[in-house]
Amino acid sequence: MKKILAITLIFSAIGLGVIAFGVGGSPRPNPNADAVYQGPDVDTASAVVQLKGDPVSTNPSTKPTRGRKIDFNGQAVRSYRAQLAAGRNEFKQWLRANAPRPRVTSEYDISLNAVAVQLNGTPLATLAAAPMVQSAEYNALYHPNLSESYKIINASDAWTAAGGRANAGAGIKIGDIDTGIDNTHPFFDPTGFSYPTGFPKCDAADSASHHKDQDCNYTSAKVIVAKVFFNKAKQQGLDAQAIQDHGTHTAGIAAGVTGKTAVVNGVSIDDMSGIAPGAWLGNYNVFPGDLLSARSEDLLNAVDAAIADGMDVINFSIGGLRPNSAGRDVLTVGMDNAVDAGLVVSVAAGNSGPGAGTSRITRPGAQSHCRRREHKPAFRRPTVHVSCERRNDDRRGRRRVSSPSHRLV
Repeated sequence: MKKILAITLIFSAIGLGVIAFGVGGSPRPNPNADAVYQGPDVDTASAVVQLKGDPVSTNPSTKPTRGRKIDFNGQAVRSYRAQLAAGRNEFKQWLRANAPRPRVTSEYDISLNAVAVQLNGTPLATLAAAPMVQSAEYNALYHPNLSESYKIINASDAWTAAGGRANAGAGIKIGDIDTGIDNTHPFFDPTGFSYPTGFPKCDAADSASHHKDQDCNYTSAKVIVAKVFFNKAKQQGLDAQAIQDHGTHTAGIAAGVTGKTAVVNGVSIDDMSGIAPGAWLGNYNVFPGDLLSARSEDLLNAVDAAIADGMDVINFSIGGLRPNSAGRDVLTVGMDNAVDAGLVVSVAAGNSGPGAGTSRITRPGAQSHCRRREHKPAFRRPTVHVSCERRNDDRRGRRRVSSPSHRLV
């Protein structure tokens, strides 16, 4: 039952619906429109450096078996994380001896074995030449993506199979990596919900007492996580509060409750529903305040946190257009590895088609998990057919994605 609802959520990121309650906050780019942001696609002042060796999600000693999640309290995981930390320290020592200007700003060991670095004028090639480095690339910039509605994807059939709409998705935790979730919005009414064990979760920036996982702001029994991911958040006084609308929109599509009425231009709409109304939501805000682009560094921190927090699904209605020299960036690798860690990863197809009713599938959605498993579909669940094809003459590794019940728009 949970698998059926989880795979339905995959389509919530590809063919999204419209929430029309009128989300709070100041005016922002229309979250229902194509190409809501046009701007730079790379930050050449910083980089993500992938180190040699598997992350926790893919190492044979720590990768979870099918249907399970990473055991972060287990001895094997703790021992291997210590080994990876030692490797990162070795890289820092190499920097001090060979390239003293760069500064490590983030470290990863779950979805990637990597660090993020502020270059401070050091050429990227210098870091790539370190003996323990697998690859180094500039931080890519990503922007919110969104389009159409739940009836297109035949969600009613999934609800019937799950035993009814109201509780569909019950027990599933959906991490929404986006612009934040307004936990006071009526579409996230916590009535009838209770916190799962170990929640709510928040970072110190989102705690009234400034203590991690204590006195959490912006959470409820429905929205059970509130965390911010922006390396200048502390300096700028930013937190996980949803100032922009896009994340509230996408979270509502995924798991907004039933029984609410929206009013649009004076017209009442009384059949509002998310795809999985019974699911919990996690707010992983990578666009705090008025920020309109998010770097790979911050997105990877959010992915790692969602895995560590025990999310079942990551919803990623975000895209970017610029591939690296291999046609695939570290965020794509991290997303692939999140699947290996036992999560369903739902990635937007993109809003940048060449004409009406079309979609140019952008990163990371264009670079699916099938890249390393050419004989398997990108989303390995029984209710969906997704075809993947790597063309030998196409270095970008473009894919064709199709479904028997859905047309990309």
